Amino acid sequence: MSLPPFTAHNIRLDDGRRTIPDAPLLVEEWPGFHSLRRLLDLVFPASKENHRIADLGCLEGGYSVGFARMGFEAVGIEVRDANFQCCTYVKEHVSLPNLQFVQDNVLNFSRYGRFDTVFCCGLLYHLDQPKAFLEQVAKQTKKLLILDTHFSLESDRVKPHYVLSPMTSNESLKGRWYREFQDNASVDERQGLRWASFHNSQSFWLKREDLLGLMYELGFKTVFEQFDYHAPDITKVLTESYEYLLRGRFIGIR
Repeated sequence: MSLPPFTAHNIRLDDGRRTIPDAPLLVEEWPGFHSLRRLLDLVFPASKENHRIADLGCLEGGYSVGFARMGFEAVGIEVRDANFQCCTYVKEHVSLPNLQFVQDNVLNFSRYGRFDTVFCCGLLYHLDQPKAFLEQVAKQTKKLLILDTHFSLESDRVKPHYVLSPMTSNESLKGRWYREFQDNASVDERQGLRWASFHNSQSFWLKREDLLGLMYELGFKTVFEQFDYHAPDITKVLTESYEYLLRGRFIGIR
């Protein structure tokens, strides 16, 4: 099997090759992954063995590989054929018996048991019922929930990079709607949209404050936003582009 087309995750394989040779950094060298490592070492300071971590909507498997190399029992869940082909290729070219990939819709997450940590990156903002999804996720999360996601703000002071609806309510929470694809898109067309939702044509971006409040209500009594996610230029990001890009990492700990 030849190397499939990777769109985002530059992963080091055991033979020394990289899945995106021209990329300047590996996934495990990204500042965002360094901040993840610090968080996971803080919550799980001892051996990571026998600790399960789920990577929801794992795309091409880069984070899952990084977690497995840290010692976690890592399970990456991905629905799209093209993305899962990348995951399969990676699995065949790294010696990590504690790494597993499954092809499934993350809405079926509960069938895979409970996890010490659930990592949800680039997924929540693609859903039209994020509250119902997080309710399911919370039931399966023993200790740590990590949400790397877009969100919405109440204020219209800064025009964001994305076309969002006016502030409204959905599932009793405030947020804004975003168009993912046309309602009449075929299954094949949706399979090809590797950076969009899979089944819903519109997604609901939760208001940041409502997202944090929901996490607390779901049992994560230590809730915060991890600002070193924006390193190394935290001040610049929060001052110049935070309200424009509307992206952050939100942490819940039981």
